[in-house]
Amino acid sequence: MATPITIFKNDQKISEQSNIQFAATFFSDLLNLNKSKCFNAIERGYTYDIPFFDQEDEYRFVAPKDIALKRRIELEERDHHNARRIWLIPANPNEYDLERAFSRYDSLHWKRSFNYENGDILFIYISGHVRKVRYKVEVVAGIVDSSVVNHNRTFWKDEDKFEDSKQWDWSYVRLVDEVETDLLSLEHLREYGLKGNIQGSMKLTGELKDYITSFFDKDLTGEYYPDEVSELLEEGERKIVTVNTYERNPLARKKCMEHYGVSCQVCQINFEQIYGEIGKDFIHVHHIKPLHEIGQNYVVDPINDLRPVCPNCHAMLHRKESGEYLTIEQLRKRLLK
Repeated sequence: MATPITIFKNDQKISEQSNIQFAATFFSDLLNLNKSKCFNAIERGYTYDIPFFDQEDEYRFVAPKDIALKRRIELEERDHHNARRIWLIPANPNEYDLERAFSRYDSLHWKRSFNYENGDILFIYISGHVRKVRYKVEVVAGIVDSSVVNHNRTFWKDEDKFEDSKQWDWSYVRLVDEVETDLLSLEHLREYGLKGNIQGSMKLTGELKDYITSFFDKDLTGEYYPDEVSELLEEGERKIVTVNTYERNPLARKKCMEHYGVSCQVCQINFEQIYGEIGKDFIHVHHIKPLHEIGQNYVVDPINDLRPVCPNCHAMLHRKESGEYLTIEQLRKRLLK
């Protein structure tokens, strides 16, 4: 199947080619590069949105989304050399409190200690007293301009490291999944091929990659309630309902759903019971603590602060009546009338 490719230079379209072979020929002639190298750059570019840099110029390659997704799946199933890479990396809890950071944010800037690229997967091993693989993250942006990095002191435990971090190169990652099991301890990892300690980033391959990957099967950020919900009023005006970050936090969502289940706490709808498999585990999560009571260092309590609700009830909970938001209990009583 032909893969049409559009080539952009510094966000300006410079060429449209009917297939990747023609695109590679065009690109190799343009930059006087080996055609095979260009083919690989284009394939990784359109499947994972990975830019190619030539001095000060940035090139991007775009294909139809359905074709790009199909090829991405094929690359990963075949463990092709152009498939995204999978890494095992350490994080020191005595330097940075990653657990607290992920309890508040779903995405973080991360030190670019190796040449991470868009789409790469990082499994994060927590060293110190934990000594386990705990998190799976996806690289959203392999290279981040230092001017947009938020140097947040809140979660740093080591002041010197915090000051050093201002000089680092950065990537941007999103949390995909989190697990807590002794089966991912250092001792077990050694049984499946790990040699020595985890002191720096290392590519995962073979039995060790398959073993670690088998414990992570959820995408915690895949069912987010959107930041903004549009509503059409009778007058035709557009109203924006803003949803706070605590309702979007993936770890908090997971723990809330584990405790309360996935039925709406207002109307009791369960999407799996109504829609079958497609509705399994679908639910929104509502934060019941007023925003004005939340300080900068606030850490969400998934059991006391959050409740699972359906999208309709969630939208109603974010609308005001006489200047006040309805509580879950008040909204539930209205349905019972």
